[in-house]
Amino acid sequence: MKWLNSAILGACLVAGAVGYLAMGRPGMPDAPMAERQEGLAEKIRTAPETLTEAETLSRLELATRERPDDPQPHFFIGEILRAQGRPDDAARAYQSALRRDEDFVPALVALADTIVELSDGGVSPQATRLYARAYELDETQVRAGMWAAMGAAQAGEQDKAEQAMRYIYNRLPEDDPRRDRFRAMIDTIGQGEEAAPAPAE
Repeated sequence: MKWLNSAILGACLVAGAVGYLAMGRPGMPDAPMAERQEGLAEKIRTAPETLTEAETLSRLELATRERPDDPQPHFFIGEILRAQGRPDDAARAYQSALRRDEDFVPALVALADTIVELSDGGVSPQATRLYARAYELDETQVRAGMWAAMGAAQAGEQDKAEQAMRYIYNRLPEDDPRRDRFRAMIDTIGQGEEAAPAPAE
C-alpha cells in the first residue's frame, strides 16, 4: 500500500501548492505569458483540482521568478519532489526556501526530516540544529523539539538531551497523551543510554 500512500500524499501536496498559487501569487504580469503558462493559469482559476504534479511544479517554478524573495514556492517544490522519492532534489529546494527566509519553520523541519531520511535515520548535527531552531521559533513544533533532543542524545550529549526533553515535557498540557512517552524517553536518557526510542511521527 506504500504506492497508494505516496499517491495520496502527492495529491495533498499538489492541493496545498495549488492553494498557494491561487491565493498567494501576485497579479499576472502585463507582458504576455507563454501559451502553456496561460493554460495552467486558466486551470488554476477554473479547475485547480485537475492540475498534475508536473503542472503544479511548472507553476511553482514560475512563482519563484515572479516572487524571488518568497520562500513558499521553493518549499512546495521541495514537498512535491520529496513525495516523488527525490530527497536530494527536495533538500536543495528547502535550502532555497531558507536562503530567502532562514526562519521559515516549515522548511527548517522539512530539510531536517530529509537529512534524517538521507542518513538512514541518524540525526546529524545539522539536522539537530534545524530541529532545534524550528522548535525555538515555534513551540507547537513538539516533534521537532523531540528530534533535536534525540540528536543530542545520539551525539552523546545526554545532559543536554535530558534538559531539552524536560523543557518540552514541562510545557505540554497535563492531559496531553505525549507526556507518557516523554517521561519514558527522559528516564531512558537519564540512565545513560546512547539514544532513547525514536520519537513518534
